[in-house]
This record gives sequence, structure tokens and C-alpha cells, in this order.
Amino acid sequence: MHIQKNRVADTPIRVVVADDHPVIRRMVRSTLNQHPHFEVCGEAENGAEAIEQVKLSRPDVVVLNVTMPLLNGFEAALEIKKQVPKTAIVILSTHADRHFAAEAQKIGVRAYISKSQIGRSLVNALEAAVNGEDFIVL
Repeated sequence: MHIQKNRVADTPIRVVVADDHPVIRRMVRSTLNQHPHFEVCGEAENGAEAIEQVKLSRPDVVVLNVTMPLLNGFEAALEIKKQVPKTAIVILSTHADRHFAAEAQKIGVRAYISKSQIGRSLVNALEAAVNGEDFIVL
């Protein structure tokens, strides 16, 4: 396990998962449930709900899909950065595109991964984001 800076060792990393597809939310939750140092503390099916969940639960990190109703992942990320700046942001996307990843970094997103990489890279992306490190896997 990667050591989290400024964290109590026995405290799980709290995660909010936002994706408009319930199957993806279940896949992310299932992946994280395999690692005891993660706790999914909230879910959302659109960008507006994601912002509310983050404001309510104050997670360490939020996983945002790029393409969601009401507010897309980038719009939600901007608002989360304003309202809950200590929450790290990971973008999960079907767009395996360097342009999208670069745009995400411009707005303060720490990690960007392709949905096809959930099983291989999600845990590392979340740990990097919480540690203030950049992580991109397309």
C-alpha cells in the first residue's frame, strides 16, 4: 500500500463515486471493497448530486465520470474545488484522450483514468490523488 501523507495510518480513505451508470458505480465500489483502506461513503448519478454528496460527507477523494447529466465531471470538479478544496478529484472516463486529461489537470484534477483501467489502476489513482500526485492512465 502506498503511504498517504498527512493521514492517520488506520483511517480508511473515504470515497464518493459519481457516475450516471449504476453498473460502473457497482464496479468501482466492488473494486474498492477489496481493499480495506478504502471506504465508499457516498454515491451520485449526476454532477449536481456529486457536489451535494461531497459537501455532506467530506470525502478524501471523489471519483467523477466525465459525461454525466445536469453537470458534467469537469463542471462538478470545478465546483467541488471551490466548495470542498481538500477533497482530491479523480476523473473516470470512456475518453482515453490526452486532451481530456490535460483539461482535467488544468482545473485541478489529480488523476484521470480510462474506465477500461478500473481494475488495474483505480486504487493507484485514488492513492496518488490523495497524496497530491498526478496519475494518468489512458
